[in-house]
Amino acid sequence: MGTQATDEPPETYSTEWMRSALRRCDLLEQTYAVSTDARWMIDFAIQWAPFGGATDADVLVRFGVSRKRFMDLVLAGLAPKAAETPKIRAMKTQLCISLAQAWNAQ
Repeated sequence: MGTQATDEPPETYSTEWMRSALRRCDLLEQTYAVSTDARWMIDFAIQWAPFGGATDADVLVRFGVSRKRFMDLVLAGLAPKAAETPKIRAMKTQLCISLAQAWNAQ
């Protein structure tokens, strides 16, 4: 039996995690690694991460899409691009993983 990456303890979505994630998003937006439209959705996803994500109704009212489509859009907005620096790609990848875990927890 080998140790898998899923054996790691789940991420804790504390207020400190949220502040850190929002600061990383500031940097990503300042370096044009995420669009303004994507940032709006990513911020919402970060703010709701400690609660396992928003409800279908909350997402539909705010963005006009299903919860699944919303997460698809968030992850697409954070998708690493080959032209980005390794640091930016790593930041985006980690944020994708964290948000996917948090929103799938519900």
